[in-house]
Amino acid sequence: MRNARLLAAVVTGALVLGACSDDSGTGGATDGAAGTEDSDVQTYSGYVVDPPNEVGDIVLPRADGSGDFPMSAAEGGLNLIYFGYTFCPDVCPTTMSDVRKVLADLPEEEADRIEVAMVTIDPARDTDEVITSYLQNFVEDGIALRTEDPDQLRAAADAFGADYEVSTNDEGEIEVSHTGELYAVDQNGTVVMQWPFGTDFESTTRDIRSLLAEAQASA
Repeated sequence: MRNARLLAAVVTGALVLGACSDDSGTGGATDGAAGTEDSDVQTYSGYVVDPPNEVGDIVLPRADGSGDFPMSAAEGGLNLIYFGYTFCPDVCPTTMSDVRKVLADLPEEEADRIEVAMVTIDPARDTDEVITSYLQNFVEDGIALRTEDPDQLRAAADAFGADYEVSTNDEGEIEVSHTGELYAVDQNGTVVMQWPFGTDFESTTRDIRSLLAEAQASA
């Protein structure tokens, strides 16, 4: 199945940052590679890189202080991982809203096999309480992740192929840019699919149902 998915959708373009400026109210979107038609190949709306990113060795602290969160999913399940921040005007809230719709659209048994985690790329402003409250406003049992160690955060983002930049402009305003991808990680710690910003939730739901079926079959 993995080989079929790689044939269906392999990212070939350069990574594009989704820019979010606190004062502009605009956000950019990454370009995704949609699946292509083939007689024996399933079409996906998301894509995977070749070779897939392996993130099984990555752990980040839970913002609520309850311990570290491993990126590998539970057996037969999927983790949906997102790198964002709470001051994001459009890309992050739109993505989290779509994740909420995906979970609501799935049968309960399938939704229960998914864990959603959001990693803040702006820990200076996203305190533990802020990032946790923000995420759980969209996903009630979502897991907020936060580290004040810039090397740890950068290493986690690099493992996923994500990027971000937080800077202060000449007017003293904080500006943030980041990739807008949503990542699905299986029990082996493999990023089995990622969706660019702007992928409609119906398409993401179809992809996730297929990935869950594969995860269950291999459990």
